[in-house]
Amino acid sequence: MSTNNLLSQFITVRFVLLIGCAANCIALTGCYDAKALVEARRAVAVRARLEEVDLGEFRITLPGPYTERKRAEIHFRAFGQVANRDLKLVQQTLEKNGPDLQNRLLLVVRQMKMQEIQEPSLNTLRDSIASAINDTLPGDPLQSVGFYCFGFVNL
Repeated sequence: MSTNNLLSQFITVRFVLLIGCAANCIALTGCYDAKALVEARRAVAVRARLEEVDLGEFRITLPGPYTERKRAEIHFRAFGQVANRDLKLVQQTLEKNGPDLQNRLLLVVRQMKMQEIQEPSLNTLRDSIASAINDTLPGDPLQSVGFYCFGFVNL
């Protein structure tokens, strides 16, 4: 084979690859959703500006089945994360309706199943607390719930 022939084949292969890459770039340009990307970035920015609100300290005795004498007690101190723009509204509502919110949380937690309370991530408990508080507030400002401390004791 001559050098010209090899060079010609090399240029041809390179040209075909270049055309293939260009075709892929043109075909794949519409494969992203700009609105979804903007919303995702907005959600990240909002999470970065969340404020913590102390939801209180709770010590709740969980009833066991009436046929058994087993009981359990959980104690935790919870906080909620709210956007900075909703901070004053949530703080005012917690001060104004504090006993009612504590009663709601007590009822929600006591109605949960033991498996839900014992899950390692506590997601069900977090979601239950968030929904109980957001039910009393306009616009669901409580983004998430966390715990300063959490303990579970079998009695």
